[in-house]
Amino acid sequence: MKQFYKNRIKPLIDVHYLTNIALASSYFLLKNIPNLCEFIFDSCLLEWREVEILMLLVISVAVKTRRASTWLQLVSTVCTFSKAANVILYWREGPIHVFSYCSLWFLHFVFLPQPVYKGPEKVQYFRSTNLEHEIKRDDRITWLVCFYAPWSPPCKDFTPVFAEISNKFGGLNNLKFAKFDANLYPDIAKKFNISTSSFSKQLPTVLLFEKGVETKRRPFIDSNGKVFNYVMSYENIVKDFNLNKIYFYIQNRFYLD
Repeated sequence: MKQFYKNRIKPLIDVHYLTNIALASSYFLLKNIPNLCEFIFDSCLLEWREVEILMLLVISVAVKTRRASTWLQLVSTVCTFSKAANVILYWREGPIHVFSYCSLWFLHFVFLPQPVYKGPEKVQYFRSTNLEHEIKRDDRITWLVCFYAPWSPPCKDFTPVFAEISNKFGGLNNLKFAKFDANLYPDIAKKFNISTSSFSKQLPTVLLFEKGVETKRRPFIDSNGKVFNYVMSYENIVKDFNLNKIYFYIQNRFYLD
């Protein structure tokens, strides 16, 4: 129970998530609050069309959240789709309703952004050409590098996942974790075939470097530039990069040396 509270409930006790959930559920909450409902709406009864919109929302969320890598990403995705459904519902009520709601959504986005992860991590942050120099400086070191952009919601969602992985496997001198701001240095990102476009599906991208050479990346990109969908979860990263095997090998090599 304590673990459930720590992992699921406590992270939501933040002004961003609390107001986000309130916005996402505002239409149905207001419809069920006596007096306030009569003041805002012409009718407090849910029409069949509104039920249809709700059912469409449930289906959309069920499809979209299959790719959620964390609990907070799941909550954020549900809230985003719910707010989109709220726009439609308020639009049916009138222009003043939808304008007021969209204004609140915008203010929430600007003044109450998603909180930045501030927990423990064993991650180095590289700038400019330091990345290329460092990964080739000592071929005994294996690097797992995350290319990210501060403005990208998927990158924000992946931050605690990458931090957790670094804390789990980052205790060895020859296995290191790093992050590189692809948005700040797009030319360097381009050298690694990573697009920093606002429509890019490559943010975040995780690359594995062994002996100074890239040996694996996720999400995968083929020779034609097609990016394959990938869920950036803790389990997937550990499995697909063989981190348990790499950690065991480097740890035993260290003792042998």
